[in-house]
Amino acid sequence: MKITLVTQYLEGHGGTERVIAELVNHDLKNNYQVLVPASGKPEWLQWFTRQTGFSVKICPHTSEKERHNFVMRHILAQKPDIVLCLEGKANKMVANIRQHYHCHFKIISWGHTSIVDSKNFLKENIHYADYHLAISSGIKQQLIDFGVTPENVFLVFNPVQTTSPKIVASPKPGSPFHAVFIGRILLDDQKNVRMLLHVLAKLPFKWHIDIFGQGKDLKSAQQLAKQLNIAQNIKWQGWIPDPWSQITRADCLLLCSTYEGFPMVVIESIAHGLPVVSTNCPTGPADIINAQNGILTPMNDEDAFVEACSKVYYLRNELDRRQIKKTAVKFDTASYISKLQHIYDYVSAREPLILP
Repeated sequence: MKITLVTQYLEGHGGTERVIAELVNHDLKNNYQVLVPASGKPEWLQWFTRQTGFSVKICPHTSEKERHNFVMRHILAQKPDIVLCLEGKANKMVANIRQHYHCHFKIISWGHTSIVDSKNFLKENIHYADYHLAISSGIKQQLIDFGVTPENVFLVFNPVQTTSPKIVASPKPGSPFHAVFIGRILLDDQKNVRMLLHVLAKLPFKWHIDIFGQGKDLKSAQQLAKQLNIAQNIKWQGWIPDPWSQITRADCLLLCSTYEGFPMVVIESIAHGLPVVSTNCPTGPADIINAQNGILTPMNDEDAFVEACSKVYYLRNELDRRQIKKTAVKFDTASYISKLQHIYDYVSAREPLILP
């Protein structure tokens, strides 16, 4: 089966890029064409290990008309069976291409963040897709609340390799609390790094943190750390293709997001046996984190987050990291690919939606 995937703007090194690479690398039964209308530095291309049966094309132009023509040209050339759209605007664009050129592919939306909180989804654009992949139960409910027929929404989560990753060891007895953050450095937007730094400043014990990632607020975040007098406890690691190769010991991963889709870093963390402390933001963390592998805290509650970090720290020797690792098995790539193939087979057997 031929699948075209139309992305939103990709920064070039994030969780969405990792999910796309994971899908393409392991779904060897289908041929993939990945169309990127707009992109930052495409560092993620190194994550592809598949040798044949796929292509990634990045539009070199900046105007909306040129990007539309880029998508149209490659879709008409490939003649896909299914088009996956990673944002609402792509749903409308691809539906118009299908109708204008009398194509017969199916359109599946595959959003990677909270629909309600994202600027990439307008309610009217949702309905241009025939079917929808929901990467969290929260997003599934948002789609239904937007008027999508429940039978046309498939809850799939996101894939991660759970069998091979090493287990991150606990810090040595008596050592300071050691936290990890992996993600874009955004002070007040989705990743809420401002709250993270304020929480760290409130911790009642010695600590240090490794922060992996880059972003538009990096310098501002570093300045805030100096103002809070915690800069000496932070190691800014920058963006690394595989941060887990650098993490040998840690207490937990921290996530203070205001919203997510289905945070890959959380699944990767528990797949490495590393517990997670996260805000219970919309959407995603509640599908992954439970009493066995971490702690969810109320949104924007710094004191509750401090308490959760303290609990992980003081109980560090009681946590069974092999059991934490086992909680990631249901998100394993092999079962994900199998489920997705059933969805492909199902939707490709149905007549395409005719636009009004």
